[in-house]
Amino acid sequence: MRWLAVDPGERYVGLAICDPDERVAVPLEVVAASAAFPAVRAIVDREGVGGVVVGLPLTERGEEGEAARMARRLGERLRRGLAVPVAFADERFTSAAAARAGRPAARGDRRDDLAAAILLQQFIDERRSGAGRGEGEGDATP
Repeated sequence: MRWLAVDPGERYVGLAICDPDERVAVPLEVVAASAAFPAVRAIVDREGVGGVVVGLPLTERGEEGEAARMARRLGERLRRGLAVPVAFADERFTSAAAARAGRPAARGDRRDDLAAAILLQQFIDERRSGAGRGEGEGDATP
């Protein structure tokens, strides 16, 4: 099934999607945080998305801070407002990995969609290997 990844931020939200066979995740777009819910809803409807993975920005020690609480609030809103399962997945270091990925950084260029693609690729790879699951209700099966 197709999954949509959401890399939440205070000002911007990165979005990425995978193919229906859950093999490859690709960056989709970056939207303003204030427009995240309607953008996700539109993509879920338009692309036939079967589940949403919300990045959970834990601290380096694996604890939840304010950013993680904000991500959980967005995830819960998505869970209530969409007819698809919502999972949470640790997204520590995805932004740093996106910065290292080599995409040129033009002034004002956002890499949040690339960070979302990295998060989603990790998530679908774990699902495929059976080694792990995202955290949260409805996380691995619709």
